[in-house]
Amino acid sequence: MAKSSELNWVDTVGAVDTLVAAIGAAPLLAIDTEFIREKTYYPQLCLIQIATDEVTACVDCLAPLDLTPLFTRLFDPRSTWVLHSARQDLEVIWQRTQRLPPRLIDTQVAAALAGFPPQVGLEGLLARTLAIELGESYARTDWSRRPLPDAAFRYALDDVRYLLPAWRHVEAQLGALGRLSWLEEDSRRLLAEPPVAEPLAIWIRLKGVYGLPARGQCAALALVRWREAAAQRADRPRRWLLADETLLALAANPPSTQAELGRFLPAKFAARFGSELLAALAARSDPEIEALVHEHGSPQAPDKARLKALQENVRQRAAALGIEPEILATRRDLAALELGAPPEHLRNGWRALALQDVAVTSPASE
Repeated sequence: MAKSSELNWVDTVGAVDTLVAAIGAAPLLAIDTEFIREKTYYPQLCLIQIATDEVTACVDCLAPLDLTPLFTRLFDPRSTWVLHSARQDLEVIWQRTQRLPPRLIDTQVAAALAGFPPQVGLEGLLARTLAIELGESYARTDWSRRPLPDAAFRYALDDVRYLLPAWRHVEAQLGALGRLSWLEEDSRRLLAEPPVAEPLAIWIRLKGVYGLPARGQCAALALVRWREAAAQRADRPRRWLLADETLLALAANPPSTQAELGRFLPAKFAARFGSELLAALAARSDPEIEALVHEHGSPQAPDKARLKALQENVRQRAAALGIEPEILATRRDLAALELGAPPEHLRNGWRALALQDVAVTSPASE
């Protein structure tokens, strides 16, 4: 297998075997993926890019290959994956394998803990750590196209080619700051989160849902559950099936007949899915849904003055640490803290220690 300075396209059984051998026992694996999902519910994995200190390769996931040997190596318990902004990559890998890496380093998270902007992109990270400019972006490329244009191919490889050197630069900064344990904690938390959003999480993020009465919130949750299942069956984006605005309108004034559905939906759609939608709306009275809404719905609003003071305290603490305030705690985190129900990551771990005095001296606790 060629050295990392050369480009490697892996689309044959022999090439897969050669790549696995070349990876060898390397403990750190730079990983990235390219996929398409504009017209589907499930992301279609097109490429997996892999780099070690010895090899850089691009695996064609659309070729008729058995990738079992490669995945066996990637998921070796001794391996640590290094990714940048890992969440979507973890989702697409999970959809393909139903597995997550044994250990993870997200360089975007790591950089933020070292004082970089919270959502620093790969280009920004490489520019600041290695003085490397990637050039033109091909992020909107159709990654299912074959043959893949050379420029897009090189762009895909560049996503992993420099990732390990950049990580080592950030690692040194975190080590000097005594924050490697912070990254270990945040990495474990990222791997513990569901790789695919669950209906309850989608419902919580639904803009405007908390403006509905309790019955309407129950109806919205029932509709979100139906929409997820239907979108998965059809393998179509959830909002293609039922837009958020329409879902909320149905939840606010639940129709009880097929004819009433026509006030909200095109006739063809209502004819096809009407009975399912009515059944979903009827499920708003299910005890399980009511219990979930009671637990997660219509959260109490925090006191604005106390929340503002708490945010200022956190801003000052973050400034002293040289990181952005949202890395310590988001506004939602602080609202929950002010109400006396902080999330787990503010009750235990490095954030709890960093905010200990802040929480004790905040107006909410006086």
